[in-house]
Amino acid sequence: MPRLTKTIPKFRLHKASGQAFVELSGHRFYHGPHNPQASRREYDRLVGEWQANGRRLPRDPHLADLSMAELLNEYRKHAERYYRKDGTPTGTMPGIRAMLKLVRQHYGDTLVSEFGPLSLKSLQAQMIESGASRRYINDHTQRVRRMFKWGASNELIPFEFYQRLTSVDGLKQGRTEAREPGPIQPVEDRIVEATLPHLPPVVQD
Repeated sequence: MPRLTKTIPKFRLHKASGQAFVELSGHRFYHGPHNPQASRREYDRLVGEWQANGRRLPRDPHLADLSMAELLNEYRKHAERYYRKDGTPTGTMPGIRAMLKLVRQHYGDTLVSEFGPLSLKSLQAQMIESGASRRYINDHTQRVRRMFKWGASNELIPFEFYQRLTSVDGLKQGRTEAREPGPIQPVEDRIVEATLPHLPPVVQD
């Protein structure tokens, strides 16, 4: 018989001690005498947090030993599930993938605890040097912060790791060497006509 992977771990009794316990991801958690409501509430809390974390034990954020490569990978898996409509990735994904590639290239081997405001400013400087526009750089800055916020909300990293990145401002117009994108010009009619047959009805309208 195939093993069921979506079953809920049982509320169990350790007969020798009379303690209630539950086993999650191979670890045993004791939570008081077997019958009282308090042990049931603790069981519900433990299992609820375990399920909310993808049926994995939450990482202790105080250990702060997560690498940037690990955070990037976990956020990628989240984004691929979240930014999806009718089974197809939404238009948000290309920007996220570009951000993940950029951060992995420069900071993949770094611990998350070592990625602070100066690291984010360094990324901004490297994008300026590469010729990226100010808007592109600011979008990536927001994406990095959003990834850290997600990591904090899922207890992969301490909240203060996200909070310190909020001290880094986006680049201001006229106060940076970043390229300003030119004005968006109207699309030629012939290009519109050639594109319409390939669009869904709502977009065509």
